[in-house]
Amino acid sequence: MKRFIHLTIILCATSLGVRAQSDSLKFITISPTGSIKNIDWLEKNTVGQFGIDFKLQPSKKVNITLGSALFKTIGASVLTPSNPAAFYSSYDKFGSHTGFVSTAPKTTYSGGFINADVGIPFKLRDSSNISIEPFLGLEGKIWQRTTDYGTEGSPLLVEEKYKFLSPSFGAKLNYSTKSKVKLTLRISGSYPIVSKLKLDEKNLNLPNAELDLKRQLSPAVEIGAKIKKLTIKLRYERINFGSSDSLRGFATPSSRANVSGVSVSYDF
Repeated sequence: MKRFIHLTIILCATSLGVRAQSDSLKFITISPTGSIKNIDWLEKNTVGQFGIDFKLQPSKKVNITLGSALFKTIGASVLTPSNPAAFYSSYDKFGSHTGFVSTAPKTTYSGGFINADVGIPFKLRDSSNISIEPFLGLEGKIWQRTTDYGTEGSPLLVEEKYKFLSPSFGAKLNYSTKSKVKLTLRISGSYPIVSKLKLDEKNLNLPNAELDLKRQLSPAVEIGAKIKKLTIKLRYERINFGSSDSLRGFATPSSRANVSGVSVSYDF
């Protein structure tokens, strides 16, 4: 997590320096972004996310976007016995060690990501208000899921940290209305070249174990509206977690997380 914070600070400092030299060219736009997202995975969770996007336009034919963000649970989820699918997961295999605990475990999420996209926009016609922008990119992502199976005063923490490094691809459809409102539709996919799970099961038998996960494509769709310098976006993403290799007779099954939310950003 500290690495994401340090990298964000470095990018901010670098970008402010570039802007100071290039204001007349409007080479760079800085956009702080706040988001609220719902994660529907092994349980439901609400997270708050804050990030910064840097949009560079070295020419009219090239758009470069650099982004980073951190997220953390703001609405902790509690698993209940009425949800047996959530009780048994990679993750919730602990009945084989201790039997199901009498209290409902509490789960929280945290993590972050950083990405870079390069897009080439072109209009359907010279006079058209519609443009299409294919893009290629690279994103790094860390997800951490922490579950407490213990009781008050006697925690039993299980931490799962997922690491992904994924090339991404897709296209944006841009439409500028007569009232100068800009509408966008962005469809993308990412396929990991690195996909790992690190387990740290306090008081259990797999401390600091790392497993390789099978690679799976993850799609996303985003709809946005920009009014002057304010942008509002709705986003849906499905993150597919592949099954793991076996370690000491234990392997995690494949699963998927449905992530949806709304974000607001302002351009500087």
